[in-house]
Amino acid sequence: MIKFLTPKQWALPSGGIARFLTILLVIALLVVLWRWWTPPSDLTATAASERWVPIAPQRLETQLGLVGQIQAATRITLTAPFEGVVREVRVQEGQQVEKGQILLTLDPAQLVIQMRQAEADVLKVQREVQQLRQWDSSTDVARARRALSHARQSLSQTEASLRDTQALFARGIVARMEVDTLMQQVSTQRQDVISAQEELTAILARGQGEERKIAEMELLNAQSRYQTLEAMYARRDVVAPVAGFIVRAATPQSNKPMMVQPGIAVTPGVPLLTVIGQDHFEVLTRVEETDLHLLREGMPVQISGDGFAGQVLDGHIATIAMQTNATEGQGTGAYYDVVVAIDSPLSERSQPVRLGMSARLAVILYRNEQGIAVAPQAIQTDEQGRRYVRYRATPQAAVVNVPVTPGQSVLQGVEIQGLEAQGLTGYVQLPSR
Repeated sequence: MIKFLTPKQWALPSGGIARFLTILLVIALLVVLWRWWTPPSDLTATAASERWVPIAPQRLETQLGLVGQIQAATRITLTAPFEGVVREVRVQEGQQVEKGQILLTLDPAQLVIQMRQAEADVLKVQREVQQLRQWDSSTDVARARRALSHARQSLSQTEASLRDTQALFARGIVARMEVDTLMQQVSTQRQDVISAQEELTAILARGQGEERKIAEMELLNAQSRYQTLEAMYARRDVVAPVAGFIVRAATPQSNKPMMVQPGIAVTPGVPLLTVIGQDHFEVLTRVEETDLHLLREGMPVQISGDGFAGQVLDGHIATIAMQTNATEGQGTGAYYDVVVAIDSPLSERSQPVRLGMSARLAVILYRNEQGIAVAPQAIQTDEQGRRYVRYRATPQAAVVNVPVTPGQSVLQGVEIQGLEAQGLTGYVQLPSR
């Protein structure tokens, strides 16, 4: 049997009705709020596929990272100018020196002997040249002229005697034999005159021909030798060519650094000391052959390092080696030395930059101070294969397709050209994929 409830039985108490209505009102309010905050599914999909990102001109760069070591841009090895003994050493390794400061002194005793001999040679040859320049009044020329004059005078006297004897012979006073004797004597004296004339001509030619030229060249050579020795003597005090620091010079035989000491005998060209300039530093790095084509001399470089943390130095590529580093093994790739000059002043740095410190290099391969870059997926292609981006100046502005030309790949994305007419600022669509 089915039992039905009467209205009085299923009626709620007055307090229960109020509680029930309150619950219904809260549920209805939550439903309204959920519908208001949650967009439709199609709108959500559209927003997800049409994400807009702002664009504005900014510095765009492409960099190549390298590591290197700081070294002195000026490194001068001082060698012995002549053979001698080190008399005095006035500096120590690591000492700071000024330009023109005397570093060491050599004993020039052997050089002084050579200078005296060279000066004697100069005086001898100089005297000979002086005689040849005044050759017309020299004793040899005077002697030859006197001989010629005497021969001519003797010939003249003999010819006069011959004429007188011939006159007497015609009158029958003297014999024929006396005439023949004088004629033979005249012939002999004429030959003597010719010989004396030739001798004088030859002696005069000595002062004007090859002998004088040879003597003048010998004088120049003797003077040059003496001047060379004199210049060596002036370098007996070895001075610093630039301001910097003293380091040991490497010996050519063992390539090991050696500090010169007093009393050591040296020969010309032997390394004595090395002066490292303190005004300009550079960084030596190596580049693999696969990256060498990216570099050009003069490219800007940013330099940082752990030894001078917090500081970034400006520089540029000074030189790129034309030949691979010979010390590399056969099994490794080819590496080329690259020298980066440091342009930033180093004297005002809070942390000093020292030789041998490691350095990180950022070579600026490309830079645009006012470039625009977008994500690669923002560049779309139409049916004709033309590249474009969907652009709008403000979030409320109309969307337009702007043709663009992709450029360099940079850290921010891809540089594009073509938004100049749109004002360079705005928003581009970045589809999600």
